[in-house]
Amino acid sequence: MGSTYQTLSWGVPWLLGRIYFSDTGSLLLAAKACVIAAICYVPVCLFEICAGPQLNAFFYGYQPYRWVGVERYFGFRPTGFLEDGNQLGIWMAAAALLAVFLFLHRRTGRILGLPIGWVAAGLAGVTLLCQSVGSILLLLILLPLALMKRRYVARAFIAASILGILAYALFRMTNIVSLRALAHRSRVAHSLSAALTGMGRQSLAWRIAREESHIEVALQYPLLGAGRWNWWQNGEARPWSLWLLVFGMYGLVGLIAFGTILFLPVVRAVWSPPDGEAFGKPDIRLAFAALILMLAMDNLLNGAMILPYLLIMGGLADIKRSIGGARVRSTPFDEVCDGDCG
Repeated sequence: MGSTYQTLSWGVPWLLGRIYFSDTGSLLLAAKACVIAAICYVPVCLFEICAGPQLNAFFYGYQPYRWVGVERYFGFRPTGFLEDGNQLGIWMAAAALLAVFLFLHRRTGRILGLPIGWVAAGLAGVTLLCQSVGSILLLLILLPLALMKRRYVARAFIAASILGILAYALFRMTNIVSLRALAHRSRVAHSLSAALTGMGRQSLAWRIAREESHIEVALQYPLLGAGRWNWWQNGEARPWSLWLLVFGMYGLVGLIAFGTILFLPVVRAVWSPPDGEAFGKPDIRLAFAALILMLAMDNLLNGAMILPYLLIMGGLADIKRSIGGARVRSTPFDEVCDGDCG
């Protein structure tokens, strides 16, 4: 049953992305669809910023963790119909990134009849109001990547990001050094932890502590994992890092597969651009590469993957190439968009 679930939830969207989202026109349509979905979520966000996470419980009933960590500097952090406010924060930040790209590079004029500049500013503003600190920081860090035009700069940025993510993940999986112990021994780390606590931001330390309480359990089956979704029940409670959840269930083999799903599309988007397309002009693939890196970084501390983005990952991993001047294949979007829906 586990393999069937993973195939349907991860494999099918990935394969559909390879079929339908591997050209510029279809990727632009996907970007606009993500922005439209975020626009539809704006009223939900604004309502819950003022009233708290109410809608999920109203429509679907009791949700055990809906009030955990939702009080913010201004109102509440919204959750909407997602699992957690952090997931909603990443969803809105990713849509804001795409909207800013579409606006600055003039890939579309209006979305749902609204000027794209207004849409980009509005989504960026709502992302700030959601007050998910990690999502805001990731947006600020990765937005420049989406706007880069120099190939070598983008490659260096992506290489450094991937190496940093992998280094942190492997560092945490092996648990060579306890970050909690380091925070007590290092004056700088202790001061930073105290500053975050004083600001009311204890979630980072809490997540790291939650990880460290489960790493020894995960390391009992390092190669293939425990093969159970609830492998962590011998620890205190469920860990939050998706990287750790994958490692505990599927081991090193699963971790390699997970990293490949995330990073192969990013690498191909920059190192293997489609034939006939110059890197110097605005490329929606670079914006989606930044979005995928945003998800990968967020998954170091959070356990939710936004599955619709697997369509994009599949498409970027199968960028259309040509052999001897002839296109290998085309997608249904080519006839509609002729390679550009901007």
